[in-house]
Amino acid sequence: MGAVGFVVELISDSGIGSQSKKSNEVELRVDWSKAEARGPKMRARALWLTVLVLALYAWTIGAPIAEAQVIRGTIRDARTSEPVMLAYVGLLAPGRELVVAGLADRYGGFSLNAPTAGSYFLYVARMGYKSVIDGLFEVGADGVFELQVGLTPAAIDLEDLVVEAEERKSKLELVGFLERAAIGRGTFLIGEDIQAIALDKITDAFRNIPGLDVVTTRPLVGVESMRNPEIRIRRGGGECSPTLYVDGAIMALGSQRPEGGPDRIQRGVRPDDFVTPASVEAVEIYVRPSETPLQYEARGRCGVVLIWTYVR
Repeated sequence: MGAVGFVVELISDSGIGSQSKKSNEVELRVDWSKAEARGPKMRARALWLTVLVLALYAWTIGAPIAEAQVIRGTIRDARTSEPVMLAYVGLLAPGRELVVAGLADRYGGFSLNAPTAGSYFLYVARMGYKSVIDGLFEVGADGVFELQVGLTPAAIDLEDLVVEAEERKSKLELVGFLERAAIGRGTFLIGEDIQAIALDKITDAFRNIPGLDVVTTRPLVGVESMRNPEIRIRRGGGECSPTLYVDGAIMALGSQRPEGGPDRIQRGVRPDDFVTPASVEAVEIYVRPSETPLQYEARGRCGVVLIWTYVR
């Protein structure tokens, strides 16, 4: 091929290429125009599909919620009518299988959603109360059934309680006062009787004891004028001083006859020097040595006065 032919062929090829490009550009513009024409239709179709999906979702999901069956009410103490909080509440199918359950609130209120319409038992339990199963309750579709439940308090069984305690004897029993009083030898006074007649001096309770004198005479001046009354026992036309015990201890020694002079000030038996009426639980008076309990010595053979106080 000559040079001229080569140039012509190149030109021819270039022309063909240009026509092809133009043809392709025209085809692209035509296809794009068609796509733009189809766009609204596709968007409408997509919107319609979205609406259809949402409608199906609402029909399949929303319908059961709208058709829920509710059993609700309040639980109270059958005796006091007070709300019973945190009671366990459950719905049982006719075959007694548990369907749904919950707890009552602080006001005793509860609300249970039954899965389907039908018949149910209501089961209620709470510690300290008798459990309740009541029903059958017929609940219709999309219905509400309201109840008031009363729980009866139940007795709580406790294990047997064994209490062992040491026998505690009273002081008067321990010292033998009660036993001697039962025998009846001597004169016996108890605190209530003493305090009923003796205000500030125990000797006021001794004034009517057979064989016992309460001597209240005293000088107007001097040391002896401040002394408390003295007790004496009458013996064979004379007098003697009894031995005085307080809570088992000798407080004053007895004598065959009352002391005279300075010795009388020191040795006269004056119970008010040692006790007050309010402190005395009991008194035993033995005016004869033969009556005196063996464990208490009758010094001077002139009887004994035993005073027991509340001190343990």
